[in-house]
Amino acid sequence: MSKHQPTVLEKEFELERVILFSDAVFAIAITLLIIDIKWPEVEHVAGETTLKLVQPMMFSFAAFVISFFFIGRFWSLHLQLFRLLHKYNQGLIKRNLFFLFFIVTFPFTAAGLAGHVKSGFLLPLYLYFLNLAAVSATHFLLVRYIVRQKPLLAVEGFAAEKKYFYFRSLYMTIALGATFLLLIIADIIFDGKMEYVTWTPAFVAVFLLISRKKVKKYKPKDIDDY
Repeated sequence: MSKHQPTVLEKEFELERVILFSDAVFAIAITLLIIDIKWPEVEHVAGETTLKLVQPMMFSFAAFVISFFFIGRFWSLHLQLFRLLHKYNQGLIKRNLFFLFFIVTFPFTAAGLAGHVKSGFLLPLYLYFLNLAAVSATHFLLVRYIVRQKPLLAVEGFAAEKKYFYFRSLYMTIALGATFLLLIIADIIFDGKMEYVTWTPAFVAVFLLISRKKVKKYKPKDIDDY
């Protein structure tokens, strides 16, 4: 018996299933971020200031906002990239799952930032920024696979747009990797003292602005970047 060859319509439906599955993973991950944000216990508040009581919640909410931004950003990039596809293979499926794995871990690593980061114990901070770098790196592997390694998976043309997606993903990965490296260096220099080390993640915005400026020269004039 000969093996069934999928029709064009079947292939389009299968690719749509890949996209819908990815969208579902993004939606679940971004929803789970809010679950770990709890109001503080207020049974015994004698001598406690309001700021001290809500401080853990404030850290949790800050982690939620940052994570929401990054998950939303990567969903947007994923959407733009998959608009270029007209077929898929197992290599694409595996790389997409690898990328989604690190999207799913966001709620766990974000939850570790609130009340768990202390001087001498910066593991939660390390894990969170390692998560960020890993998401960006696996997204870059996905982009490179589609644009450089298996260009036949994508629709013909759009060379400038594909080049822009490639370098945008590359520079973002470098920016987030540089933030993680800076965190390690600061930890070594300041011997894990939280008051000196925890400011280093603020440089993620600086590095991302630099990467955005670097990649601007590759951006086609007619592309909507959102």
